[in-house]
Amino acid sequence: MKTVEFRGYAFKVPANWPVYQLSKDPNQCVRYDVNAVYLGTPGPNQHCPPGLVGTADTVTVGGPAIPGVLIVSSATNRRAQVGDLRSGADLPAAPGTIMQNPGQHEFAISMPTHAPSFTATYGTDPGLIMQVFTSLHAVTSQFGHRGGTPLQPRGGPTHPTNWGFSSPVTGTTGPHVFPSVVYTPHVHPSVVFSPPDNNPSPAPSRWPTPSPIRITPVPYGTTTPPLVTTPAPTQAPASPAPTAATSTGSNTQAPAQGAPPVQPGAGFSTAVAGFDTCTAPSLAAMKAWRAKYAVANIYIGGQEMACDYGNLSASWITSAEAMGWSLMPTFVGLQAPCNSYSAEINPSQAAAQGRAAATLAISDAKGLGLGTGSPIYFDMEGYDHTNSGCKTAVLTFLDSWTRQLDAGGYISGVYSSADSAAIDLQSSTTIAGHALAEPQDMWFALWDNALNLTGSPYLTGAVWPQTQRSKQYQGGHVVNVGGFSIDIDSDLVDSAVARG
Repeated sequence: MKTVEFRGYAFKVPANWPVYQLSKDPNQCVRYDVNAVYLGTPGPNQHCPPGLVGTADTVTVGGPAIPGVLIVSSATNRRAQVGDLRSGADLPAAPGTIMQNPGQHEFAISMPTHAPSFTATYGTDPGLIMQVFTSLHAVTSQFGHRGGTPLQPRGGPTHPTNWGFSSPVTGTTGPHVFPSVVYTPHVHPSVVFSPPDNNPSPAPSRWPTPSPIRITPVPYGTTTPPLVTTPAPTQAPASPAPTAATSTGSNTQAPAQGAPPVQPGAGFSTAVAGFDTCTAPSLAAMKAWRAKYAVANIYIGGQEMACDYGNLSASWITSAEAMGWSLMPTFVGLQAPCNSYSAEINPSQAAAQGRAAATLAISDAKGLGLGTGSPIYFDMEGYDHTNSGCKTAVLTFLDSWTRQLDAGGYISGVYSSADSAAIDLQSSTTIAGHALAEPQDMWFALWDNALNLTGSPYLTGAVWPQTQRSKQYQGGHVVNVGGFSIDIDSDLVDSAVARG
């Protein structure tokens, strides 16, 4: 173990974990799929690779915390507010209380006034993170004394869906309260910092890249959907976005300058250019990128969401939509049981877990201002669809996901590789003795660089017409628009989107 010190507090982490000081490298990606410690506030334009999925043991420290309340500043890391904690805006907790959100694989400590927030994610076992959290202590008091009492957790639930721990000071009674702290910047000689430019090891690809298949664009129905890219204007569009809430909503206003044409009572008149990336870019980047793209993906939550929310907030969404952007909200929850992710579907509980995922996703969407009528795409990463048990579990889960979203007034979407969940949903009609509830919209990945929505040779035209399809046709690559470089996957979009 090594000691890490930040703003008057110290804690121990495994010696081989990199420690990133975000003030020194504001472009560092805060990612949760590799072991790491992040100190401070991330910059507005994190350099995150697309396609990250899964959670590992990580610790994030930075930003002021509200005293006595389990809440994290939206300027740093909002993840401790999602999941099972959504039932209330705040969860009262005395400073020093450790709270666990098992549904989201997250921990947080309620910190005193002016103290940095302290949150963490974990993979399959929370034991190591508990060890890290219980080592946390103040290192400089107002009297100049070093030391401090580490947290010693004791059981006792403080919330029906979370585990809460309070830590008494040895020899006293009552809850543990950190000593008053003098926040003079200093570095203790025992502190070990890894170089800030030591990037985490890259995560594996989300799915095996399909065998090279070069598909010549062919007609889908009667016409070939062209990729729409508008000429780069000297200034990003400023007029309001269409008023349609989804691709099936009505629109009575003219599209924003540079926006794709929109048919009244329908979605896009033709497929348009979109992209997905791991964390929400800055609004400045979105303004510049609107010159060439019409749709952007946003990750709104889920156990396997591997990146920080970045700039994402309800106000960010409002501002992006005002620029003419359409959005594809995506939830990264439990994955197929034949993979090796930290959170996977339990085949015997697949239906209940699918309903729970939809409930959480709806809560996430509402928290970000995405009301009923908006689509939510479940990110189901590639899996071996020849494994019958695995396939059944996934279909049972997604059937419940769709039914629950429909009941809540949201549009059900699924994102997956063309040769796994997409082909399984297309070819199946029943599950668990009842008709399979197909998602209304399919966003499939097929990295053939072909600008069509046929999905050939995997998908047919029997399910999901063009206006209910989107395609991720190219994997991770860096694109620069207007001086902003973002690592993206490229998409051709004609399925449901959220609009202002």
